[in-house]
Amino acid sequence: MMMKTIIYLNSLWLVVAVGLVLTTGARAQNPAMGIIDPVLGQSAQAAVQKMGVEMMKGNFKYGHEHMYPRWKRRLAKRYGGMERLEKGLEASAQKQVQLGMRVIGYQAGVPTSAFTVWRAKKRDPKTGEIVLDATGRETIVDHWLVVVPTTTRVSIPDKQVPGKNYVLEEKSYTLAISEKGSQEWHFLTGMKPTIQDLRSLFPSLPPKEEDLGLPAPSAVEIK
Repeated sequence: MMMKTIIYLNSLWLVVAVGLVLTTGARAQNPAMGIIDPVLGQSAQAAVQKMGVEMMKGNFKYGHEHMYPRWKRRLAKRYGGMERLEKGLEASAQKQVQLGMRVIGYQAGVPTSAFTVWRAKKRDPKTGEIVLDATGRETIVDHWLVVVPTTTRVSIPDKQVPGKNYVLEEKSYTLAISEKGSQEWHFLTGMKPTIQDLRSLFPSLPPKEEDLGLPAPSAVEIK
């Protein structure tokens, strides 16, 4: 039964909401290279914790609404359009509820690494238009990618024993992305990116996996 519940966790819960990533890849702050700026780390940690709190409330849409835009567009292309993707995410969240899966605990830890990953034209979050500087030139901004370790506890009903629940504790991480200088964070949620996905999204990521500071994921039954 333990194996079955882990399969449920990986195929439904993590795909829909947590957005775990097995990645490699970036340049800049990493425990082996230097100390993460505390302001940056606290901001990313708080943003991931907020997502976890929303999941505990049953608000699974929060992770969908704060999905990293470039990743969301890529998923939409794979699924045949944004409308189909949105419907698929909604259906997955509903399925999760139907199965009785609940997040009963969530803790975002201190970030393990941070990297500069993307330079792009700054866009107004409301209009989507490119922001110009005082001289009329397009504003170019860098982005942070921060690795935030997470501990999630999920309650899953045992279909074979009515009234009995299993509690799984998942240790992993979430990738949080933000423009430098911004407090608005997005996450790689919706589907677990492959290494190839991350390479194409963020070509500046370092080649060696050990340089990323990624916590080793694990899942154990605790109750």
